[in-house]
Amino acid sequence: MAESRIGRVIDQATWRRFKMAGPTQPQVFDDAWDDQRIDAFYQDQKARGPRSDFDLIEAGYRGMRPDDFSRYIQVLSSAGHHLMETNDLGETVWDRIAQHASGAAYLTALPRTLPAN
Repeated sequence: MAESRIGRVIDQATWRRFKMAGPTQPQVFDDAWDDQRIDAFYQDQKARGPRSDFDLIEAGYRGMRPDDFSRYIQVLSSAGHHLMETNDLGETVWDRIAQHASGAAYLTALPRTLPAN
């Protein structure tokens, strides 16, 4: 048993699954995303105003599990987004993810180079 920051005693499995995102809101990890939730996430990202394709992809990487991220990439690709767009430093999201130790599972969802026409 572990004591959370708000003083409630919870079991270890629950503690590993939840972390506090703020003073009163738990952040859920390892939660599966269905297609409706992925689409809602995409619509929410678009509604936040003009965002680069790089930012849209990176937001999915930071918020989703690898399997869900793969489906999110399919949504972006179907909507005509450029999956190899670079940021201000000239990096693609693929380059950024490749720097992370746990990024390998996400890289399978992204093309390394643009397909030939």
